[in-house]
Amino acid sequence: MQRFDRVLTRIENVLAASALGLATIIAIVAVLLRYLFGIFLFWSEEAIIYLIIYSTFLGAVITLRHNEHVNVDVFGAFLKARGKRAFAVLAAAITVVYLVCIGFFAWLLLFEPFSTSTITPSLKLPLWVVEAAVPIGLTLMLLRALEILVRNARGVDAFAEARRSLLEIEAEASGTDVRDVERTRREIGDDPEENDR
Repeated sequence: MQRFDRVLTRIENVLAASALGLATIIAIVAVLLRYLFGIFLFWSEEAIIYLIIYSTFLGAVITLRHNEHVNVDVFGAFLKARGKRAFAVLAAAITVVYLVCIGFFAWLLLFEPFSTSTITPSLKLPLWVVEAAVPIGLTLMLLRALEILVRNARGVDAFAEARRSLLEIEAEASGTDVRDVERTRREIGDDPEENDR
């Protein structure tokens, strides 16, 4: 399960970051060309919009991975560990059913005559290329929800990663010890706890 999580995490991160990064690069280049050389990239606005749509649907998957979607946990305060686990499994199962239903119709949308015969105004792409953001995002979200469902059913904390601090996650990603980062921050006077006082 950990290998599946790592592969899915990498796919989610690369796709979302690529879409948002490419949109940013196009925006910067378009602005610079327009103001410095008077060259207007007529297709840039449309490309940026479509890339942001992709990054939004891919970012929603990352939000699910970190358990940052809006949720109301009224009953959790009244339940013991076993009840919380059962509730988490039920919530994940409902999410899976919802994503299967909506995802199915999202994939069907791509094959509608309107999607295959219509092209975008500036880029001249088939409309299904733009609409593909929805089923791709929902499919990745379904895979993530299934992974969360299996972890919850096994009694493994599916969101342990989400409770770690950003500093711990970034330190691990860079191969650094968190204590070294905290010590360095204190030495250079960039300790957030010191600044709060």
